[in-house]
Amino acid sequence: MKSVVTTVVTAADAAGRFPSQNDLEAVQGNIRRAAARLEAAEKLASGLDAVTKEAGDACFNKYAYLKQPGEAGDTQVKVDKCYRDLGH
Repeated sequence: MKSVVTTVVTAADAAGRFPSQNDLEAVQGNIRRAAARLEAAEKLASGLDAVTKEAGDACFNKYAYLKQPGEAGDTQVKVDKCYRDLGH
């Protein structure tokens, strides 16, 4: 993932110019909002297990055939792997 600084400098370089005042203000605003973005990411990450479980349960309820022999959820090991994959 590129940083905002890299993106701004690359765009200015591609245009054959130095970063403008507006470019630098955009970088500064992005840095000021970093704490809020980090807080949001932490909140989302803290609920990941619950969201993953809810999504997996919804899939297995909607597609009940997945629990039949030979399907993706016919053993607890396979079910656990499905939840793991949903978490990723």
